Amino acid sequence: MISALESRLQKQLEGAELALAQGRYEHAITAAGAVLREQPACLPVRAFLRRAQLAHNRRRPNIFIRFMHSCQLRWAHGHLRRHPARAVAVADQVLQMEINQPMALGLLGRAATVLGWSTTAIFVYECAHLNRPHDAELALTLGHALLAGQQAAPALQVAETVLQRQSHHVAAQHLRRQAALAVALAQGNWEAPGSYREKLRDLGASSGALPSPLL
Repeated sequence: MISALESRLQKQLEGAELALAQGRYEHAITAAGAVLREQPACLPVRAFLRRAQLAHNRRRPNIFIRFMHSCQLRWAHGHLRRHPARAVAVADQVLQMEINQPMALGLLGRAATVLGWSTTAIFVYECAHLNRPHDAELALTLGHALLAGQQAAPALQVAETVLQRQSHHVAAQHLRRQAALAVALAQGNWEAPGSYREKLRDLGASSGALPSPLL
């Protein structure tokens, strides 16, 4: 929450918001980026920064800088488990110049997951999914992030959308069963006649695979 930030950071962000409203995009991006470096887990700051970046639409960096970014991202991917916070910093640094860089978004999503920042992971994967809406694997990554973030109904919708295009996609069928189970448990109608319990059996049968073990 922005209200939980230190007062100086709140003032920096207020200045960034004013700059964005005035069309001073570079100032807004620089100020918001500075706040995010100190508070990388603050999703409202991250969302504001992306909004400013999208409004600015910076020119893509040259091939040498893109190569350097690729090297940095590969290193961070290799050290993700040991240094997730460093991976976040590397991804954010690249995204400051290439807002939709696929490797950077993927790295940021995975690092956020390792750090337990479920809402940040969802936000990042949603941004990536908007860029590649027909990428089934990316959609399922978003679905699993939603499920991990206690958002079972949207996760179920993601799985259903993938299955509309690829009806025999095994990973999508698995996500659908997991999400349907989570929805049923959340609604408290697991044992009710005609509940999701029966539907899950149907899902397992329709997928051509055995359903997940039932409670």
